[in-house]
Order: sequence, then C-alpha cells, then structure tokens
Amino acid sequence: MKSEDFDPPFSRIATYYDRLMSFVNYPSWIAYIEKILLANRIPDRDIFDLGCGTGVCLEIWLKKGYRIAGLDGSTEMVRICQDRLAPRRGAAEAPILVGDMRNFSLQQPVPVVTSLYDSLNYLLVESDLSACYRAVHANLRPGGIFIFDMNTTHALRDEWGNNVYRRRDEDIFSVWDNTFDPATGISTLRITLEVTEGDRPVTVREIHRERAYPLATIQDLLIKAGFQANLYRHLTFQPASESDVRIMAVCRKP
Repeated sequence: MKSEDFDPPFSRIATYYDRLMSFVNYPSWIAYIEKILLANRIPDRDIFDLGCGTGVCLEIWLKKGYRIAGLDGSTEMVRICQDRLAPRRGAAEAPILVGDMRNFSLQQPVPVVTSLYDSLNYLLVESDLSACYRAVHANLRPGGIFIFDMNTTHALRDEWGNNVYRRRDEDIFSVWDNTFDPATGISTLRITLEVTEGDRPVTVREIHRERAYPLATIQDLLIKAGFQANLYRHLTFQPASESDVRIMAVCRKP
C-alpha cells in the first residue's frame, strides 16, 4: 500500500494505544526518574511531560502526589489524557495542552521536564531536535532537570530493521511493517490494526516515522542548547553506547 493510504501518527490509533502498549513497565521508568531527582536534589514535586500521549505516566506521577502538566502534538492523544486525569486533577492543576515540542512557552519555568517512549525520535531533522532542546532549556528553572529517552540507530536499523511483525493485544490484531533507510537514519512503520467496534469490524492504518541520531550528535546539541548532559543505557546509570537499544539523557540547566 502507498503511504497516502495511511493516516498521520497518533490520530486514529489513539483509542487503542494503551492496549498496544500494555507491555511497557511505566512504573519502572517513574522509579528510575525519581532516583535521578533525588540524586540531583530536586525538591519540587512538579513534572512537565513533553509528548505526554495518553497520560499513563502523568497519572502515576499524580498518584504519587506530584503536580503535573503536559503537552502533546496529537489532539486525539491529549483528549484521552485529559479524560484519564480528570477524576484526579483539581481545578488548579496546570493544563494538558496540544502543542509543538519544538516551540512552546510555559507561563512559568518548571523544575523538571520529561519526554518518554520515543517522543523525540519523531523529530526527523537535526534542526527540529535542536529547537526542542532549546525550548525545554528556555522553560526550565536554573538548576532544573530534563530527562528523556531515545531509540538508537542500533534499535531502528537492527532491531526493527526491515521486518514485519504480527501481534494480538486483547481484541486487537496488528501488523507492524518496518523499513529502515540507512541514508537518513529514519525508520518508517506502517501499522495496521484490525479491531471490532460494536459489531462492526474496523481497519485502522497509520504511518509513523522515527529518526535515530548518533550519541555524539545528541550530546553536542544538548551542550549547544545550554545543558550539562549525561547519556546512560536505558534505566541504568551506565554510560550509553551505540550498541544500546534505548538511551536515557539526564540534562541539567546550570
């Protein structure tokens, strides 16, 4: 099928996203980030999540007593996030916004910004990734922390590769058709879902693109944005390498 036969990312798939991602151990990610906050002596219990998606992590933070806010580029994902958090959020809570992670401005700088589960890999050109880093830096307090993960070239080229995967998650049958372009470092995923809505079978098709960046490029862009940055193997404090599947970045604004 042609690319134009697929809808944009996180549009129609939003309704089914949490079921597709049910295997992800989000509490372990939150526990890891809390270790980072403790090590960096961040006393504030405020979290701003960039690319917040359906708000699974924000809900965990909220249950832990944190004040939360978030931003995502998908109107559909934000709607689900708002619905998820509505029973727990007071009127004074900061909003969950639809916005552009490359160019956003908060009313007040925050102590902690997170961006999780590939969100930054969706920035497909270096200038966009750099713009995101600069926007986060501008919206952080001095001494604030920016924590994010990214897939590596190894993940997109060798793990995802040019492979087709088929899965069943509860009542969803899905086909994940991946292609990797070594010239651009971009992985293109064409995902097809077969679901039943009421008594009616429905087919959902979306196209997703992620780009991997060399670790040296990530580090250089963070430094140019004004951060002091360390890159780690995912959910560890071991130095990251190009052979890792996913890396974590811990970046401090001086």
